Amino acid sequence: METKLIDVLQPIKANDFLLPEGKSLQELTTMMLQRIGSVHPVLRDDLIHSIFTAFIERGHYNNEQLRNILQSVLNKNYLFYRIGMSKKEEDAVFKRSFSVLLIPPIMKKHREKPFLKEEEIHRVWDNLKKYMQQESDHRGYVQGKGWAHAMAHAADALDSVAACDEITSEEVKQMLPIIRTQFLIDQPYLFDEEERMVTAILTMFKKIEPNEQLEWIETLLYERESWDNPNEDIIINNCKHLLRALYFRMLEGNNRQLRQVLEDLLKELRKQEAY
Repeated sequence: METKLIDVLQPIKANDFLLPEGKSLQELTTMMLQRIGSVHPVLRDDLIHSIFTAFIERGHYNNEQLRNILQSVLNKNYLFYRIGMSKKEEDAVFKRSFSVLLIPPIMKKHREKPFLKEEEIHRVWDNLKKYMQQESDHRGYVQGKGWAHAMAHAADALDSVAACDEITSEEVKQMLPIIRTQFLIDQPYLFDEEERMVTAILTMFKKIEPNEQLEWIETLLYERESWDNPNEDIIINNCKHLLRALYFRMLEGNNRQLRQVLEDLLKELRKQEAY
């Protein structure tokens, strides 16, 4: 089945993402959705993801088709597939992470020419919030299976939805603590997840007041509970990387106060280091 789908999709990509004559777009879409979480990295990433993105960006789908794809990936069989049930390092994460990665191109089309109702945008945000609260597989690149990168993909989705006019300051303020919780964990982020998330954070910051930005940043300082638990060093490292990523992005623009706070937090964090 997967080999046959690769044989169908490779010529489409090679031919500048043109749909072959006589090929049903709906049938192809269904086939790609069914295999969106394949552990075959070429099929999942190089072909299905690339073709979906190109088809969306080039207007192959009408508004109703885009809405249907969005509704599909937000359900329990995609974005929430086996979430909270799957064992550590189970392959279910690929389906979740590549489902969430379909959200950005659809949101981009909406921002260019709105077609989703306001309540639909809020529903996407609510689902992303639930997903962020529940995702526990933080692997980046998986040998032999390619990118899982769930938190980086979630960051891209958050950035794309937060940029929509419909998202409110209150919704942003509810999401920011969840991001903190996801990054101050005892599993190391090794593949620039913090950089992707900082892009989303800065988009969200546009929706809230400077004092609210400051209050949230100050919550990022992690204070060690034990000097004997090496897992705490992983948390501190994740904290350090997120703060540094924020700091260097703040070098652009008039962000002197936030930069100073980040500098102070990084200095304070050194006191938590075990060396």
